[in-house]
Amino acid sequence: MKKTMSTLAIAGLMTASPMAISTAAAEWSASGNVALTSNYVFRGFSQTDNAPTVQGGFDLEHSSGFYLGVWASGVDSEFYDGAEAEFDFYAGFGGEFSNGLGYDIGYLAYRYPETNTNTNDTEEFYGSLSYDFGPAAVSVGLAYSSDFFGADDSTYTTLGVDVPLPADFGLGFHYGSSDFDEADDYEDWKIGLSKSWKGFDFALDYTDTDVNNNNLADDKFIFTISKSL
Repeated sequence: MKKTMSTLAIAGLMTASPMAISTAAAEWSASGNVALTSNYVFRGFSQTDNAPTVQGGFDLEHSSGFYLGVWASGVDSEFYDGAEAEFDFYAGFGGEFSNGLGYDIGYLAYRYPETNTNTNDTEEFYGSLSYDFGPAAVSVGLAYSSDFFGADDSTYTTLGVDVPLPADFGLGFHYGSSDFDEADDYEDWKIGLSKSWKGFDFALDYTDTDVNNNNLADDKFIFTISKSL
């Protein structure tokens, strides 16, 4: 039966009109990005021991709002038990209800090849709402993991504000709260200025946390140059 159904499916594809195939392909769009940053900071903590790294990703998006993609970055091998890179695989669904109110829900898997422990690999579910009222866009989000980097249950709550400025400048504000069942909770925040110029995007961010006595979570400036492909 499986072989018969496969044969029928292949025959159907072979007899499908070029217009139908072209229409189906047109419902998908692909995009990519590459970046050079002075410091990879994740939720207030440097992942590269305050050193620069290269990052990049690839996305596929359907006209229905479904998307999937992969993103990668260098990380500090001592911090991740031998792993020198992080790969994030994600899939989700996003769109807009009406009048500028948008939504996004999805699943994300963090993977660290060649790490000496499997506690670094983590899965997370996320969701967010955003509202663009012209002068600014506001977003709130929530991410949940039942085994956050081998620790315990974790929720990460975010609030973001993005303000477009003249001459392709942008101003962004971010606040995040990490809450754990057993580990210490903490907060992080970021203020960023961005600029698009000649096809490149430039960003200067200031980030900090309320964590004490940890240079990975200290306040710092981050400079990033990125390019959409």
